[in-house]
Amino acid sequence: MRLSKIALGLGFALAAATVANTASAAKFTIDYRHDFRSEYSQNFDRICLIGAFDNGVGFYVDSSFKSGSEGPTDSRYNEGQWGDFVTNATEMSLWWGYKIDGTGFTVTPGIITESTSGVTAYKPYLRLQYNTDFGLWFAVRPRYDYTRNDTYTVNKAGKEINNPDTQNGRIDAWVGYNQGNFGINYNYTYMWVLESGDRKMFDNKDHNYEQNLAMNYRMGQWNPYVEFGDIGVDATSDKRQLRFRAGIQYTF
Repeated sequence: MRLSKIALGLGFALAAATVANTASAAKFTIDYRHDFRSEYSQNFDRICLIGAFDNGVGFYVDSSFKSGSEGPTDSRYNEGQWGDFVTNATEMSLWWGYKIDGTGFTVTPGIITESTSGVTAYKPYLRLQYNTDFGLWFAVRPRYDYTRNDTYTVNKAGKEINNPDTQNGRIDAWVGYNQGNFGINYNYTYMWVLESGDRKMFDNKDHNYEQNLAMNYRMGQWNPYVEFGDIGVDATSDKRQLRFRAGIQYTF
């Protein structure tokens, strides 16, 4: 957890330095998003501050909240989908996008840090995007996720045992199209376990996938959007669920 706070502080310091040098070329966006997951009527709400500069440097900081129990086995299940409103996670990202002149390609190295009450995750990545002259674009992003686990379990002898850290590989791929104020994109994500052991992700297997379809329509400084996702329910079954997201951005 301490390293995450240091990373967050360094990110803010770099962002502040960039603002000082390029204040006239800065854009900021406030992004609010609601997320509904169908299996147990879970709700997630996120508010995010995004900064972007003409030199390619960008950052975001967001905080998310959760309501709705994990399922019928959860002690709070009967409280309903709004019955257990709690903090979910705090996330920060910092990146630098470099446009290769005359090619349509942009290369973006970056890192994401995510913290909850029990874990801290570090997620470095490299994104490659190609934009055509007629609105079609493609992107791919390999990412490495390392999660430091500060939680523990109690064994039958009553001894506290630290839960292990985890490592995941992840590849995101997008295809999108922008026409005027309208945009649409499809995202496919594949992820897999990297550390040794028998940790499962989905259907008792060591890998998982997600799909997402997103649409937006810009209206001046406002940008409402919706997303429809196909995600797994848990690591031990093959059940899938709908993830519906609706949000709005304001850029200034």
